[in-house]
Amino acid sequence: MLPALFWFPFLVAGLAVMAKQGEPLGLGLWLLIAGTIIGWLAVNRWGLFENDRMKRQLELILHAKGTTLTDAIFVGFSTPKYSSTLDPHEDVGFLILEADHLRFVSETREINLPRPSVGSIHFRPNIHSLLLLGRWLAVEGEMDGKPIRLLLEPRKHRTLLKNRQEGKALLAKMLAWSKA
Repeated sequence: MLPALFWFPFLVAGLAVMAKQGEPLGLGLWLLIAGTIIGWLAVNRWGLFENDRMKRQLELILHAKGTTLTDAIFVGFSTPKYSSTLDPHEDVGFLILEADHLRFVSETREINLPRPSVGSIHFRPNIHSLLLLGRWLAVEGEMDGKPIRLLLEPRKHRTLLKNRQEGKALLAKMLAWSKA
C-alpha cells in the first residue's frame, strides 16, 4: 500500500485537472504520466518494505528451532492455489539446495522436494511482471504421483528490479543443481 501513497495524489490531481478543464491532453495528462512513473519507482523501492527485518526475524526463529541455514537464499513463496492482488507471496522463507533435495523452510512450513521429483525449473509471470519488476521461478514436477509447483521469487535485495535480475542467477544455480 505504501507505493500507492505516491501514485494516488497524482492520479486524483490529473483526473481533477482533466475534468475541470474538459481537456484530456495538457497538464492533467502530464500529472497522470508523472504519477505512473513515480508510482513505478515507489513500487520498485518500497514493494519489499520491511524485507530485511522479516529476514532477520525469520533467521532468529529458525535458528532457535535448530534449523541450519547454510547457503540459504531468502525468497518469497507461493503455491498455485494462492492469489492476492497486492502481494504475490503467500509466505517468505529460505530456499536451500541440498545434494539430494530442494528445501523451503519458513516459520510455518517446511517443504522437501527430492531432486528426481523436479521436472522443470523456469520463469513464470506474477503480479510484479505486469510492471516488469519481477517474476516467479517455478519449480514443477511430480511427487507421489501428483503434480507439484513451487513458485519462488528472490528477496535478496531491497528493490524488486534488483531481485528480478537476481532471478537469472538463481535460475542458473537451480538448473545446475537439478542436473548435478
